[in-house]
Amino acid sequence: MSEPAVSDGCLAVMTNSATPCGLYARQKWLGESVSPTWQADFTRAVTALRLGQAHDGLWARSPIETIKRLFGLHLTVRSPDAGIDKALGALLACIQRELSNDQNAEVSDLDLIGLPFASCRWQDTVQPAFLFLAAIFDRTSQGEIRDLYDRNVRALSAALLETARPCWIHNSFRALVVHPEYAMHPVTRRIVAWYARRQTPRGDWGEDIPFYQALNAMAHLDSTEAGEQCQAAFTALTNRQNPDGSWGKQQREWHTFLALHALRNKGQWEPPLESTPST
Repeated sequence: MSEPAVSDGCLAVMTNSATPCGLYARQKWLGESVSPTWQADFTRAVTALRLGQAHDGLWARSPIETIKRLFGLHLTVRSPDAGIDKALGALLACIQRELSNDQNAEVSDLDLIGLPFASCRWQDTVQPAFLFLAAIFDRTSQGEIRDLYDRNVRALSAALLETARPCWIHNSFRALVVHPEYAMHPVTRRIVAWYARRQTPRGDWGEDIPFYQALNAMAHLDSTEAGEQCQAAFTALTNRQNPDGSWGKQQREWHTFLALHALRNKGQWEPPLESTPST
């Protein structure tokens, strides 16, 4: 299988970027963390991400907006703090109270720009996104969060994966692969097999699974089955690559970030000036 050529153009789309994924790339892949320019961009971005957090921990009284802010802080600040903990607690409370005007309302693609999730029902987006954030901010030992992970796994185990909504499976998979224990859970392996049955000769997983997000999630796993799907998807990356080396049409920076992160995780690419290991 052919593999994408990673050139300087792949990173050019993130050069001088002050978005969370751009700052991550400049810090971890381009070694700019000591640069005064990067430090100034970082400070402005983090200040903007924190701005407007309400006393209850949410931003704009919106779980989706709060998820966006927390994901941006994950790519920048990285370590949890009081504000992040308050936001995680607020999201958990929203889920426990099922705080939404309509639990069956669809979260749109526009609402999920820059996030690694698929458009799905409110509850099938917010709950997996919260679990993902709890795992990456190292809050999985908390009893209520572990219980919610267990409930999610039981629901996945009971579901017929062939008839469950693909967006829900994808979002749940995204949360499982970053958990230190559930990444190798039998249900996670079943989902990897479900992805394998869906993978097309082109290397993608069908139109209802966001390609770059799915590839990035799959590349977090070390199993043979996940690795084989990643290799097939790398062929799809070759076919999807823009003339300048980037990926994506409407979200070039975000999709390029997801692709490079996946290639890095699978040992297919070494950043030119990496300062710390990619996670």
